[in-house]
Amino acid sequence: MAAREPRAVFLYGYFGAGNLGDDLLLAVLVSELRAIMPGARFLVRDHGDTSGLTRLGDDLVFTGIEAIAADQRLARPLRLTAYLRAYARSFRQCRWLIFGGGTLFHARGSLTSLLLQYAICVLARRHGLRIAALGVGVAELRSPLARWLLRRIVGLSELFLVRDAAALHQCAGTKARLTADLVFAWSGVATLPPQPAAEAPQRLGLTVYPPACEGRSGGAVRAALVDALQKWRADGRMIVGLACQSDRVATGDAAVLEQLNRNLQSQQGTIETRHLAADAGAISREFADLDLVCGMRFHALVLATMTGRPFVGLAYDNKITEICRQFDMPCIDVKNLHAPDLIAALAAIKNRIPDAQLVEGCRNSARENFRAFAALVT
Repeated sequence: MAAREPRAVFLYGYFGAGNLGDDLLLAVLVSELRAIMPGARFLVRDHGDTSGLTRLGDDLVFTGIEAIAADQRLARPLRLTAYLRAYARSFRQCRWLIFGGGTLFHARGSLTSLLLQYAICVLARRHGLRIAALGVGVAELRSPLARWLLRRIVGLSELFLVRDAAALHQCAGTKARLTADLVFAWSGVATLPPQPAAEAPQRLGLTVYPPACEGRSGGAVRAALVDALQKWRADGRMIVGLACQSDRVATGDAAVLEQLNRNLQSQQGTIETRHLAADAGAISREFADLDLVCGMRFHALVLATMTGRPFVGLAYDNKITEICRQFDMPCIDVKNLHAPDLIAALAAIKNRIPDAQLVEGCRNSARENFRAFAALVT
């Protein structure tokens, strides 16, 4: 049996999935937790794509644990057994299980994710681990069983801090508390100066979420986007696609952006695609020449607020709706997306810079996640 380390921590998130937001969450987590737990070693739940993450430090151990769940060569009962055994082996080395940011708690399609998380929490407690959730999101839970599972998970946790009011609403009647998304605690990106008024053309940063652009309903979403983007380009403006998801683990954003580009039928490459990475200097450069941001990627909207860029949210989830409400920016449900509404929303935010005091309040609330955790540790 591996010796239990006094300060070993298991970090649970959608890490190693090639997603900008999750990479940022991991970077913030390890940076802040190192200050609280000097000498700690971090065992990371990851999906196998650790490109760009190994630079975070030698104290991170990528377990590759999600590869077990994805291994279709094993029958489902065997996969489940092997999966939970892998957690048990990791837990024997750890003192803490930390759920670190992101929409970790949801019931999209089935209860499988919540059931596994509940089982993992029970397993962690049986191995003597303490459990905390920092800045997590909770999608809308419509079934009584989903809400019951969430309450059991909250009950097993010593600290359960959620990133927004929408998540807190799903935790009604529990000890969950409101903070802010962990990325707001990232000190790497500062407010950028606005583009000079005389500079033309205006540049729109566009993000997409591939599942919202697939199937019959996704076809209607793409058609509405194309119509709006054609109008935007006809007025002499530019479009910059901001790809937040690589295609190594999930469907990447670049493929959807390229499809939109083809549908625009431009001979001049209407959409310039930029692949965003969890690097402060790169983020500052990629956002510096943007005038506004529009789209479906939550953390691109968080970065828009932090860099001082107006934005329009295209909501497929309560996190998009909530950040738009919080910063008084337009929000359109992707299921009801129509080109005239999007064009009007983009025109409405031309000079609507995110409130600096509100951004600073979010930064402080994000840091509260780590202050509260530090109080438990010390």
